[in-house]
Parts: sequence; structure tokens; C-alpha cells
Amino acid sequence: MLSRVAENLYWISRYVERAENVARLLDVGFHLELDAAGLDGDAAGTDPAPIASVLSILACRDSFERAHGPGPLDREAVLRFLTFDRANNQSILSMLGHARENARATQETISADAWLQLNRLHFYVRGRKARRRFLDSPPRFLQGVKRACILFDGLVDGTLPRTEIYHFLQLGRHLERASQISRILSVKLHGLREGGPVVESPLRIVHWSSLLWSCAAYEAYLRDYHDRVDPEGVVRYLILDPEFPRSIRFCVARCLESLRAISSGDGYGSEAERCLGRLDSELHYIAPSEIFDRGLGSFLSGVQDSCNKIGDEIHRAYFFT
Repeated sequence: MLSRVAENLYWISRYVERAENVARLLDVGFHLELDAAGLDGDAAGTDPAPIASVLSILACRDSFERAHGPGPLDREAVLRFLTFDRANNQSILSMLGHARENARATQETISADAWLQLNRLHFYVRGRKARRRFLDSPPRFLQGVKRACILFDGLVDGTLPRTEIYHFLQLGRHLERASQISRILSVKLHGLREGGPVVESPLRIVHWSSLLWSCAAYEAYLRDYHDRVDPEGVVRYLILDPEFPRSIRFCVARCLESLRAISSGDGYGSEAERCLGRLDSELHYIAPSEIFDRGLGSFLSGVQDSCNKIGDEIHRAYFFT
């Protein structure tokens, strides 16, 4: 496969995953604002702008301040910046545009159904109907984007043979997901104590629950943990669960599977495979208590650094011409 084609496929799924992630985070932010506002004085000063935290997760707060100036964040400005701002490369509109351009350049490699879904979503988001729906009900618009991105992923899974084409798409999707989950955990847990006894105040439970919702994990978590939301359980689930498709461990394992399928080797044929193998082994054997002992923030920073290095090594091994 040409390196240009492989790179386009890899970035299609990274951009679609990122757009879905932004839509989900903003939608959860709306609900968290409502829940926190109902807790009287408990919420004061703890998380005044859940929607604005998405800027930190996407590492684009500086670009927002360059565009809108420093000072208190305006909620509506943040929403516009993260949804329809063409000048912001991290907006939903921009990311779907990038995904569509990559798909158009390699249209012959993906199924017609997957291409049509992505093309339709791109033109919907850039059109007037989407903006009217957003003005009428931002959560409804965001949920629609989220479902449309998931439908694209489902069409990829359901219509493509398990060749290099499929595995480059899967590699991009799962590396992006692992990276984003680590960033969500880092930002959402900022200000919450990383260890020791936890006072289960209503606000704290709301925050831990919103963290699960941010990762599409709330209902699956409750089925496994029997209606009890606690920090160690959340960390165990979102980082270490081997079966939940949005845990870091699950995503890293899928990345390793796809990279091995691409390389067709029995061993670790590239530095990217070696980095993935090390991270996969660490996530397989580390205990939740060790993560807290090490410091949750430090551990997540290490995961994020590993994801960044893996991305660099994938680029070096497969996309340089």
C-alpha cells in the first residue's frame, strides 16, 4: 500500500473519533452544568464551566484566547469555537472536513456506504439546518453528530475486509481513543484528590459519573459495579478493563493487533510495535492501587507521552516517503 493512502486512512478515523469525542464532551458538559446547579452551594467554585474544560482536553485553550482574548470564558463563544469555527482545527466542522478530504483522496479504498455517510455528515454540519438545530437545542445537535460518527465506524466494521485498509482505520481510531481517554481523565480529575479516603458528597458523585458519561461508560460501568460509583472503580474501568471498548487497555490492545496485522510479522518489527508492546504489558499487569500510589496524574501523563511517541513512530515507519 502507498504510504499516502495509508496515512489518509489512519487520519480519517482519527478525525472522526475526535469529532465524536468533542460532541460527547460538550453534550455531557450541558448535563453536568444542570446537575451541579441543582446541588445548591456545593457546586460553587468547584467546576463553574464544564463546557470550557473541553478546551483543556483538546489543548486548544491558548488558540481560543488568541481568537477571543484573555479573561473569563464566555460559554457561548466556547461552544461556537468548538462546533462551527472554521479557523479552529479542533472544531467539529474542521475535523469532519479534514476526515472528508482524506476520504475523498482515497475514496476507492473504503466502501461506498462509509464514504456516503461521512460525506453526508460533513455537508450536514456545514449547512444551515445544523446551525438552526444547534441554536434550537445544542444537545440535540451534538447527539446527532455523535450518532452519525458512530454510524460511520459501524459501516467501516461491517463493510470492509480485514486487510491493511481496515487495520489502518482501526489503528487511527483506537490510538486516538486511547489518547483522548487519557486526556479526559487528566483534565476531569484535576482538583479531585487522587488517593486516600473519598467523601462521597453528591457533587463528587456527579463529577465521577460525568467522567463515565464522557467516555460513554456509565451504563456499562454500573452493570459491572452494581450501582456504586467510586474513584478506584472508575479508574480500573476506564484504564484497565480488558473488555470495555473505550478503556485505555482495550484500545492499546487493538492498536497492537492492527499494527501486527499490518507488519505481518511475528515479533516487534518496528519501534511503534515495541512501544505499543511495552504499554500493553504495563496496562495488563499493573494494579489499580499501584496507579494511585504512583500518582494518577503522573501515570496518565506517561500514557499520554506513550501515545504521542507511538503516533510519531507509526508516522516514521509507514508514512514517510
